[in-house]
Amino acid sequence: MGDNVNNDKQAHTLTKKSVIQPATFTPSSETVDSTKYRFKRKYFASLLFLMISLIALTYLFIAKSVVFETIPETKNLEVSGGLHLKLSDHYLMIPGDYELNSTFPGHYPLKQNFTVKENQNQTFSYSFKKLPGKLQLSINPKIKVTASIDNSQVLIKKGLISNIEAGNHTIIISADKYFDYEEKVNIKGMETTQELAINLSPAWAKIALNTIPSQVSVYEGEKLIGVTPLSVDLLEGTHQLTLKKIGYKDSSKEINVRAQKDKSIPLISLTKLAGKIHLTSHPTGASVTYGDNYLGKTPLKVNVIPDKKQSLLVFKDGYSQFIQILLIKSNNTFTKKITLAPILGKVNFKVSPSDALIYIDDRLMGRANQTITLGVKQQKITIKKEGYVSYQNSILPHPTLAQTFKINLRTVEQAKWDNISPVISDPSGGKLKLFKPKKTFYAGASRREQGRRSNEVKRTLNLSRPFYLGFTEVTNKQFKKFKAEHSSGHVKGKSLNGNYQPVVNIPWIQAAQFCNWLSNKENLKTVYKIENSILVSFDSQANGYRLPTEAEWIWATRFIDDQMLKYSWGDALPPIKGSGNFADVSGAVILGNVQPKYNDKFPVSAPVASFTKNEKGIFDLSGNVAEWSHDLYEIQTGLSTKTEFDPMGPLSGDYHVIRGSSWAHGTRTELRLSFRDYGNEKRQDLGFRIAKYAN
Repeated sequence: MGDNVNNDKQAHTLTKKSVIQPATFTPSSETVDSTKYRFKRKYFASLLFLMISLIALTYLFIAKSVVFETIPETKNLEVSGGLHLKLSDHYLMIPGDYELNSTFPGHYPLKQNFTVKENQNQTFSYSFKKLPGKLQLSINPKIKVTASIDNSQVLIKKGLISNIEAGNHTIIISADKYFDYEEKVNIKGMETTQELAINLSPAWAKIALNTIPSQVSVYEGEKLIGVTPLSVDLLEGTHQLTLKKIGYKDSSKEINVRAQKDKSIPLISLTKLAGKIHLTSHPTGASVTYGDNYLGKTPLKVNVIPDKKQSLLVFKDGYSQFIQILLIKSNNTFTKKITLAPILGKVNFKVSPSDALIYIDDRLMGRANQTITLGVKQQKITIKKEGYVSYQNSILPHPTLAQTFKINLRTVEQAKWDNISPVISDPSGGKLKLFKPKKTFYAGASRREQGRRSNEVKRTLNLSRPFYLGFTEVTNKQFKKFKAEHSSGHVKGKSLNGNYQPVVNIPWIQAAQFCNWLSNKENLKTVYKIENSILVSFDSQANGYRLPTEAEWIWATRFIDDQMLKYSWGDALPPIKGSGNFADVSGAVILGNVQPKYNDKFPVSAPVASFTKNEKGIFDLSGNVAEWSHDLYEIQTGLSTKTEFDPMGPLSGDYHVIRGSSWAHGTRTELRLSFRDYGNEKRQDLGFRIAKYAN
């Protein structure tokens, strides 16, 4: 760079000293002959050199420096294509397309097209690919093998595998009855031969097998592998062998083989083929035994033990037996059609109603009142008539003694009640009695009746729906199974909380909840829909427990022998002895109005069933404690002639009906059976009993 600066300074000095000064023009006095003008040879050579120099400078300006790198490195490079110049370690090449050719010992020739671009310095790198190598195998033992390299089958010629690409490979050597040999090898290539020694491991074991009888053919699948006694080489693994011999059952044997672990299989015994029995009979369905074995029913095809004398027995109820001694040989068949003779007996049927129809084993035989000759076997008897429950039974006619059967069909209604229990128990331990009223009666009292209240309007009622009613009021013991913390309390030191005293001091809603609890215990449909301790609705068709309707209470209490009672003991005061627990002289200290001529000896509530039950078998409907009713309270005005059927009270209202007198009641008004009260809240003398529909 310093030389360039000095040259610039010298050129600048030379310029200042060599400035051409203008001169006065003087026309030439000589005449030049243009036809004689000629270039001299030295001028032409100078011009040619100048042009070549210009071309060389242009080439040097546009040519690019190109370096070739090869792996392995070689100087044996040959470039063809555009204008290029080889220098000591690189080429000068103008941009364009070229071809590079090169060779290296032990490698494939290199032939590569490339393009020189506009970059001043460019490098091209190429790798030679090694020629394939060879692998010489040394196999022990010397047996025929096959080989695969990288899962591709290859040719072995005199133990030599040729044309193996250089690099890492997986070789697998396979031979019949030997385990595959697998190894990873690195092939050097470049037409060199490498050696690989291989020791193959046997994949079999020698298995010895013998049978009784001998000369049994042994198969694996469809392939026969030998005849017993047998010694055979089996490959490692599980083998399913089948042993076959004419006259014997095929036998299967599973053998697990471990290579090079020879073993003997325990002696195998084959079973002779069975004899066969093919039987048909008239009638069909006859039972068959052979010796001590039950074979089934005809028609029958069955195998039996061969070469053994045994008794063949064919029998059917109502028919004579067939017996024969047989000896059936191996693989032979005994075929026979047997006709059994029927055994008959007479049966006389006397049926009410007389026009009922009789079926024997589901076959119509006509009117039931007749004498029928039947086979001596179990016969299914069915007697039918519309409106009656069908009678079914099995009979066994006697071959010598005529039989007589007297049968009375029951109506559907009669049979329905036969299947309904007259007394049931509820989950709390109480018992309920079944009633089927089908009666019309009235509620309320005459306007002229002494002690009558305005809410005792006379109404005509009809009960037709069967129902269960509790024998007694619900006790403290029963209620505490539902609500353990409940206390019925006491009155002036007199306890109301005894186990068998009726539960009191509960509002109507708790009585309804107790009924729902009982229903849930028995998975019955609950009657009352209760939300947040408020009655929302009730289901009149539900089969669960509930409180008695007012109509049911009236029927059970007042309607006796088709008459309506005024008091539970009769028509006049005072109560007769033992008629119930009312306000009397025993409770005068704690009560107001009492019956002065009556003493039941209980100042407060008595244990349930302490007094005589009424004519319907129910205790304490009058006296002891008043009782919550299912019905909502209403007062009907005027005298209605319309009959109410199975009434359950109005659908809405503010209060519920209370029926019956209690230990705290002693007036004429309260002791009458038509007395009605109402409320929702708890009282010391107010309890309940339970009921439910029977259907």
